Amino acid sequence: MADEISAASRPPFGALVRLALWLGIAGFGGGFSVLAQMRRALVERRRWIDPEPFFEMLEVAKVLPGTSATNLFTLVAQREFGTAGGVVVGAAFLLPSAAVMVVLAAIYPLLRGVPDMGAFLDGLGVAMVPIVGAVVYDIGRDALRSVADVVLALLACLAMAWAKIGLFELAIAAAALGAGGALWRQQGRGEPAAPPVGREGRGPPAAGLLLLPMAKVALVGAGLATLPGLVHVFARIGSATFGGGLVMIPAIEQHVVRSHHWLSSAEFSDAIAFGQITPGPVAISGTFIGYRVAGLAGAVASTLAMFGPPMAMTLLAGRGLDQFRQSPILRGAIRTLGPAVIGMLLAAMVSLADISVASPISLAVVAAGLVALLIFRANPLLVLVGGGLATLGAARLGTLWG
Repeated sequence: MADEISAASRPPFGALVRLALWLGIAGFGGGFSVLAQMRRALVERRRWIDPEPFFEMLEVAKVLPGTSATNLFTLVAQREFGTAGGVVVGAAFLLPSAAVMVVLAAIYPLLRGVPDMGAFLDGLGVAMVPIVGAVVYDIGRDALRSVADVVLALLACLAMAWAKIGLFELAIAAAALGAGGALWRQQGRGEPAAPPVGREGRGPPAAGLLLLPMAKVALVGAGLATLPGLVHVFARIGSATFGGGLVMIPAIEQHVVRSHHWLSSAEFSDAIAFGQITPGPVAISGTFIGYRVAGLAGAVASTLAMFGPPMAMTLLAGRGLDQFRQSPILRGAIRTLGPAVIGMLLAAMVSLADISVASPISLAVVAAGLVALLIFRANPLLVLVGGGLATLGAARLGTLWG
């Protein structure tokens, strides 16, 4: 990269690891909140990195699969400390939330057995519906720039919610459509293809990122035993989770609840709600699911499978950052993925509503949550707790009147 951090401002490795651990513990409020905290810590307070290279890496982190905060920590650390440093710092950010999820999964039967706790957890699941809806609205205002974008988003939603096309297949199709369109336009203008990256330490071409998920699936295969099955499911989903962890909801529900019957609908809804109310990325719900399916080994396998492929792609992108930024084909693939991600988020909202919304009080919680988030810009955590308390209160009143 052209812009390098000066030696005087180079972040100490231990301090960067501690920052990742701290934000993994205190990173409530979702991915955008964590990214804002990272900017304040890295750019404004500690001055470890200049604004321009920070935002350059941020843009790359946001368009790669996986969670943006994990990707950004990995890129920042790789830039200064190489591949091993990127892995350590990225893992440090995930470790606290993964540990919290293991504890929640271990005591989950006790939580569900506490009087009224079941109703409260059900309310958390209901409140996730307006939270996803608000994310769709906020991101859609920027991502949907034309009628074609809206049509693509609706088609992606239909493909996931009703045709049950997998997240991985849909992401690959959208990226291929955008890359093919960019290549066609480039050839129509008579422009040469983007030059390959040389062998001066930049690493493999960034275009290879689009082929990595395919190679990974071929290597993993469809395992029949529980642990290989968990790895197969979460590696496919992790490789195609563009736009944050909320996108993965219908894909995980299809595999975990409907196909393999590893969890009930209520358990799955609780897993997603726990991912939202705990620090760290929503995708850490995979750790909870893995533990519930196959104990501690399942939690470790699911976590590695969910976050391993995106981290590998991030490290590849960090080595070929110049080509990643300059390639028209990659920009075309990313451009088409934007509307597709909106459709995936819509499908996630449909999936959660199908599981959770089944009564007048749940409809009221959804409506109130949308008003609170879109009009009053309430904190999503408050909406979650409010949904749980409202559902609990309605259940208690129903018991008294019954």
